Amino acid sequence: MSEDIIITQNRKYCVGIRIRRGQGYYYLDGHEKLVFGIKRFAYNNTYLLRKVLTREDYDAELDAYLLRLSSDETDLETGECFYDVALERRDRGLERIIGCTPMEIRRSVVRSGGVE
Repeated sequence: MSEDIIITQNRKYCVGIRIRRGQGYYYLDGHEKLVFGIKRFAYNNTYLLRKVLTREDYDAELDAYLLRLSSDETDLETGECFYDVALERRDRGLERIIGCTPMEIRRSVVRSGGVE
């Protein structure tokens, strides 16, 4: 996964996430999770969006965990915000996979629910 993310407001979004370990990849066990979070500012307590991925989100053909966001989930205020991805271990400890990174939510014209 490239660390740059641009999401269009009110549009589906899907990307594969791989956990690199040395020369290969790391795969979640049954008790581990990947946590994806978006906040307007990194220091905010409140998430704009928080999504948890488990082993069930693994796609063998792509060899990646699929982060799928619905149109409702991406119906966020436009502008710059921040995201990161952490591996939540069995003991609930967190390990950085992708550190705090700026991202953009772009405006859309056609929206879900039809024309008003």
